Amino acid sequence: MISECLFIKSNKAVKTEHLIRSLNRKIVGWTNYYRHVVAKRTFTYVDHRIFLMLLAWINRRHPNKSNHWKRKRYFRRQGRRDWVFYACSHDQQGNASVLDLRLAALVAIVRHVKIRAAATPYAPAFVDYFARRKRSKRVSALA
Repeated sequence: MISECLFIKSNKAVKTEHLIRSLNRKIVGWTNYYRHVVAKRTFTYVDHRIFLMLLAWINRRHPNKSNHWKRKRYFRRQGRRDWVFYACSHDQQGNASVLDLRLAALVAIVRHVKIRAAATPYAPAFVDYFARRKRSKRVSALA
């Protein structure tokens, strides 16, 4: 979270699209690292802090604009979510697309399943057990 704060503060004049792409990479990496921990409340807190930092970033860029203008320029509504930070981006063919800031709280928490205490990969009695574990890990990785 500290790196996001420093990134936003150090890139005061960067394009919105570049800011979102960089923050998304950091958010995805950070949440993938911590998704095995029961961290849903922490993920929500991180989203809130990033939102406050983005508001400060916007207010620094546009001190004389109204809050209504800032909201229309930088935020949109997506389904039941208000205040989705976004930017319009264009690919090399000129096709327009919308780029949204990811939410850390939407990352699914994945529990770590411990190996049975008696199981050892070298014992022939547990070959089926480790094969089932490997299959279930592969299925959950694809989902």
